[in-house]
Amino acid sequence: MKWKKRMMILAASLFFTVIFCVWYVNDYYHSDESVQKYLQETASDSVSIIEIPDGLFLDGPGEDTAMIFYPGAKVEYTAYVPLFGQLSEQGIDCFLIKMPCNLAFLGKNKAEKIIDSYEYDNWYLSGHSLGGAMAASFASGHLESLSGMVFFASYPTESLKSDTFSVLSIYGSEDGILNMDKITEGKKLMPNDYTEICIEGGNHAQFGNYGEQKGDHAAWTSRKEQQERTVDAVLQMTAAHKGQTQEDVKMSYKQITPQEAKEKMDTERNIMILDVRTQEEYDSGHIKNAVCLPNEDIVNEPEILPDYEQQILVYCRSGNRSRQAAQKLADLGYKNVFEFGGILDWPYSEMVE
Repeated sequence: MKWKKRMMILAASLFFTVIFCVWYVNDYYHSDESVQKYLQETASDSVSIIEIPDGLFLDGPGEDTAMIFYPGAKVEYTAYVPLFGQLSEQGIDCFLIKMPCNLAFLGKNKAEKIIDSYEYDNWYLSGHSLGGAMAASFASGHLESLSGMVFFASYPTESLKSDTFSVLSIYGSEDGILNMDKITEGKKLMPNDYTEICIEGGNHAQFGNYGEQKGDHAAWTSRKEQQERTVDAVLQMTAAHKGQTQEDVKMSYKQITPQEAKEKMDTERNIMILDVRTQEEYDSGHIKNAVCLPNEDIVNEPEILPDYEQQILVYCRSGNRSRQAAQKLADLGYKNVFEFGGILDWPYSEMVE
């Protein structure tokens, strides 16, 4: 009887353990609706989002540099598409790794298959939270084949010391999950080329698009701002590692607010307002005096823009195509290009016709 009782207890324990494990791995943070919106409405024409066996490949205009990303624990990997889509637009192809059960420690070595399958001159690893720790664990044993590592609210547990390896650590000031003592301890494992950036007002969850995270603190800067500052920091880090100057990768146009754009429209002369949406979108409603020049049509110097010194104010629907168009114009030699976002955020309805 004692033997039967023990077997029943063991069976019951095993049953509840299995139930708990199934519940645990299925209780995770899903990509929010902004990810699907990004894919449908603001994903760049210059970036192809390709499904691969281990996740997603964001193939942009770059050819020599790639970044492999490990997502945070219990976070759906697609939640990071908007952040890494921006990086891909700027010349860093990105691989977002789908982890077994959304837990990076179950797929720590997945980067190896990616590196073996694609040809790039410069490979970077990155990861968010637990994903960062696991990516660093892999990097520690492969420093000779990697150029660097980016931590998003994370830290290493193994040495990353190498004269040819660079590390960027970036986190938000309002992060309620990151253990800052571990950040301090982790500095002992970093190479000489180490940069640490704290985004004022940012938190843990806003590196991805999956909503609020339990235990995190409220951010007082927007997710968009946190991700844009993150992209800028990564671009500066990778450019420096390749011997470029910051100016080589920084945009050569200026971003301004809708309020600043309106002030220019009201007070300054010789201004061109450029709507870079499609003709159909333009016809459905546009800012007064704006001229339609679709982003995809900006290949050579546009005939409607003969003056390279003229101030050009660029907008689109949500701000993605306008950034691309502004950069194209700057690359063509236009010296006074100002990008002010999308008509969705334009607060002056009286100026829309």
